Amino acid sequence: MKLKLFFVLTAGLFWGCLLGCKKKSTLWSSEWIVPFVKDTLDLANYHNDSTLDNSGLNYYVDFKRTLLDVRIVDYLVLPDTTIYQTFSPTISIGNVPAGFTFYNSIETHELSIPDIELKKAIVSSGKIRMKVYNPISTGAYYTISMPGVSMNGIDFQETFYVSPGTTDAPSVGEADLVLDGYKLDLQGTGVMGASNISAFNILQTSVSIMSDPEGENSSISTSDMFEFEAKFEGVNIAYAQGYFGSQSFSDTTLLEIPYLDKIQSGFIDFNEIPFVFSIENGAKIPVAAQVTLVENTNYNNNSLELQSSELNADHFIGPATGSWNTLVPSDYQLSLDASNSSMESYLENFGYRHRLGYQLRLNPFGSGTGSYNEVFPSSTIKVSVATEFPLALGVNGLVVKDTIGLNMSSIEINKLISAESISVHINTENAFPISGGFVLRFMDAGYHILDSVVADNMIGSSLLGSLDSDDNLFKFNNELDLVLNSNITSQISAVKWISIEANFESNDSFGQASVAIPSGAYIYFDAYLKLTTQITTP
Repeated sequence: MKLKLFFVLTAGLFWGCLLGCKKKSTLWSSEWIVPFVKDTLDLANYHNDSTLDNSGLNYYVDFKRTLLDVRIVDYLVLPDTTIYQTFSPTISIGNVPAGFTFYNSIETHELSIPDIELKKAIVSSGKIRMKVYNPISTGAYYTISMPGVSMNGIDFQETFYVSPGTTDAPSVGEADLVLDGYKLDLQGTGVMGASNISAFNILQTSVSIMSDPEGENSSISTSDMFEFEAKFEGVNIAYAQGYFGSQSFSDTTLLEIPYLDKIQSGFIDFNEIPFVFSIENGAKIPVAAQVTLVENTNYNNNSLELQSSELNADHFIGPATGSWNTLVPSDYQLSLDASNSSMESYLENFGYRHRLGYQLRLNPFGSGTGSYNEVFPSSTIKVSVATEFPLALGVNGLVVKDTIGLNMSSIEINKLISAESISVHINTENAFPISGGFVLRFMDAGYHILDSVVADNMIGSSLLGSLDSDDNLFKFNNELDLVLNSNITSQISAVKWISIEANFESNDSFGQASVAIPSGAYIYFDAYLKLTTQITTP
């Protein structure tokens, strides 16, 4: 009985305690990781034969850009020209027998080619649209030939039939004749004599008219007009000889150099850097060349023009030598460096956009030396700019700036707003022999700075690190936590842009101011946000 009472009292006490106790809230902390920035800065996109050479231990700049590459023959186009040849008999003939040739004559025509005196040419493409008119009552055969226009040594000749017509309504015959591959002798040879070497732009036509041998006899009156019309269309030249005038080519070309658009201020000391302009003349024509403008524009939109007595001055390039398969272009190089220009101040402007102007003039001495200009299918004029030097830099107070957009989901923003503390955890691995720190600037949609975080001496020079035998690069690794203050965290939902402003120096532990950049160098960034929040459970 006593044992049973003990159990009852015990049970009552237990339930009483349960019913009488009040539960307290529980507090605990939670850490969240939000991805921030992960990127590798390297020069791999410029490993090619016209920007960076990475075949050696260190980078070598081998920068080449072509500004102009034109075939001269592309500018030698015969204008669409129509030539005419007409015939009216001086006396009437009452009975012309069938098969009678009653007209046979050669005429010369002067082609109107502005500023060009063409003596010989080979046609690459083009045609003649021929049209003849027959005013007599029987059919006729028109034979059209062009002395001096030949292929494989045979003069151009076409014969076609034209049906009967009348004086008031002559019948019309038409034909399109292809000129591709024909040679043109435009010195009037055969009419004016082969010794007339001073003649040019002369085309000859020969027209022969014969009544239809199988037709009927017909009459010809003085009112009959026999007409021949030849229209040259789309005639392009593959080879030409003569005087091609003082044609000129001029242009201003824009070039951009990567990464320099990020530099805001500071100093970079390059080794001696020349700009070399190369002009290659593949035509047997003397040329005068001028570099008319060398100008760069930097990140802050400040432009600086290179000053030199070599600019806007004629530089003469001789004609090519040889012919056809033995043609050897003439080459001229103009080097602009610190000895003959303001190259040092030009480079210190940190221009990433360069405007380069040039002008080329054919036959600068006039026709006296250009009577026998020659251009071949392979004759080109090329203008290029190049520079070559080891990529060794001396960097002092160099400020490089870039801005990235911050795209975060509403869930991530809510986590940031409710966070007790926020820090930026940054891992870096640097294989460049430069060191520095950076500033993170948090900006709203209008690029207004809300707040900043400074990280001094964050990036260590690779020369202070250790050698990685896998890729034979020295590397410096570092980790850092930057705690964001309450001003930033309270405005985190307004942050749309983050500006990264890096400050670099090239001085290493040995005091060297200029350092070579090893092939394959890079800087790796891996940054994320660490959020600490307090969670309360009832």
